[in-house]
Amino acid sequence: MAAHRPAVILRADDVARAELPFAQRLDPKSRFTGTSLARLAGLVRTGVSRARIPPGGQAFTYHAHLGDEEWIYIVSGRARARIDGREHDLGPGDFAAFPAPQAAHVLANPFDEECVYLMGGERSSSDVIDYPDLGKRFALVREPTRVAFHELGPAQYPFGRADQPPAQAPAPWRVIATRGCGSVIVEAGLVLAGLPYEREEIDYAQPGSGRDRLLAVNPLGQVPTVIMPDGAVMSETSALLLHLDELVPAAGLFPAAGDPLRRTALRWLAFLVAAVYPTFTYGDDPARWAGDAGAKALEVATHEHRRKLWQQLEGVAAAAPGPWFLGARWSALDLYVCAMTRWRPNRPWFAAHAPKLHAIALAVDADPRLAALWAANF
Repeated sequence: MAAHRPAVILRADDVARAELPFAQRLDPKSRFTGTSLARLAGLVRTGVSRARIPPGGQAFTYHAHLGDEEWIYIVSGRARARIDGREHDLGPGDFAAFPAPQAAHVLANPFDEECVYLMGGERSSSDVIDYPDLGKRFALVREPTRVAFHELGPAQYPFGRADQPPAQAPAPWRVIATRGCGSVIVEAGLVLAGLPYEREEIDYAQPGSGRDRLLAVNPLGQVPTVIMPDGAVMSETSALLLHLDELVPAAGLFPAAGDPLRRTALRWLAFLVAAVYPTFTYGDDPARWAGDAGAKALEVATHEHRRKLWQQLEGVAAAAPGPWFLGARWSALDLYVCAMTRWRPNRPWFAAHAPKLHAIALAVDADPRLAALWAANF
């Protein structure tokens, strides 16, 4: 039988004696105490620590690892987690996981009692970590007793063909959009994914040079129509958001492949675009589809059908425990809800008949990253 290393049991007194005060000097608000259980027990590939944040304190600066995974488990007290720009109150038994590449996060304690929690994750020999609030990125090198931070600057590309000019920065996405229309959903996805884009406002319904430019790249004359950096053209909000999710999974637009919530998200994404969206296609211009004689009846029927569809979605959302359509996890479905509840039957109807969807819309409204976008469109 191969030789093995002895197991280690840490008693509560051992953990208490090893506890030390810490501060992350990148953040003056950082103030907590902790015990590295993994190091104390001789683990080298896994990081596990117990930490305490006093009232008014904060743990590590708002950050995101690109390579390593992390997690947090609240033992006692309460904490407020800022995750990807949103705040979540956590209490005993709550668990937060950060798959890599991570969503930026920080844990603070604005409450009156101490928060005790466990934190852990991988301990690879090197990693890259972003500090969005500071506009900094560091390469991490884990030394035996400390972690070295090496600040990184903008990427440079010094190598290339001698007979060709230096490579140019990729062109931004170009979004052909119409104020107040579904194009705002894709714009919101681009904002949250952190991808630069240029917006061209065109009233898709009005003849003229703008519509002619739109028809030249999309014969259906729909918005959003997006010209990608490589010149390819994409349309359809769901296709664009799923493509964004593939490009920037850290934006969290949809649950990851393998997560059971992903199939739920895809089901109701298809429902929104295939069932709810067409009621506006027919209801907004009923004479086009039913002639003048049948226009009124078609308008009334589509509006009534839309309300039934929204009430079906309200039942689904209300059954999911948590503030978002999928429950505790935010997703691009919440962007759809925020934008589409501004259309008929409008927000007052949702407040009265679909309170969970109305609450989701208000929560997305409050995201500071999207405030300028909503203001420009509605």
